[in-house]
Amino acid sequence: MFALSLSGNLNAQAVETEVNTLDKQYETLMRVSTTYQEYKVIKNVRLNEFWKNIQDSIKTAGVEKLALKQKISGLNEELITTQNNLSEVTSNLETSNHDRDRIDFIGIPLKKAAYNSVVWGIIFILGGLALFFFFRYNKSNAITRTTKKECDTLFNEYDNYKKNTRDKELQLKRELQTAINTIEDLKL
Repeated sequence: MFALSLSGNLNAQAVETEVNTLDKQYETLMRVSTTYQEYKVIKNVRLNEFWKNIQDSIKTAGVEKLALKQKISGLNEELITTQNNLSEVTSNLETSNHDRDRIDFIGIPLKKAAYNSVVWGIIFILGGLALFFFFRYNKSNAITRTTKKECDTLFNEYDNYKKNTRDKELQLKRELQTAINTIEDLKL
C-alpha cells in the first residue's frame, strides 16, 4: 500500500513537474526544503528529481536545438532556392521587358519609339512621293489630253484641207477637161 501511494505521488509529481517550469520547480524545492543555520537541507529524492528534470529539459532543449538547426538549414536551402528562382524570374523579366520595348526591323533591333519614328517617316516619305507622282501624272495627263485635242483638231483640219483640196482638184480637172473639150471643139 505504501508502495502504491508512493508511486501515485511520484506519478502526480512527474505530471506536475512536466507542467511546471524549472524556475517553479526550483522555487518549490527551496520552499519545501528546511533551513539549517544558513544552509538549505534538501531531500535527496527531490534533488535527484529536480536534477532529472534539468537533464530532461537539457535533452529536450538539445533535441529542440537540433530540430531548429535542421529547420534553419532547410529554411536556408529554401532561401537559396527562392533566391535562385528570384534571380531567374528577374532575368526573365528583364529579358521580357527588353523584348517588349524593342522590335527587330530589317534585322536591326530598335526601341519601339525609334521604330514608330522610322515607320512614320517611311510612311510620310512614301506619301510625299505618291503625291509628287500623282501631281506629275495629272500634269502629264493634262498635257497629253491637250496634245490629243490639238492633234485631233489638226487631223480634222488636215482632213478638211484634203477634202477641200480634192474638191478643188476635181473642179480644176473638170475645168481643164472642159477647156480641153472646148479647145478640141474649136480645132475641129
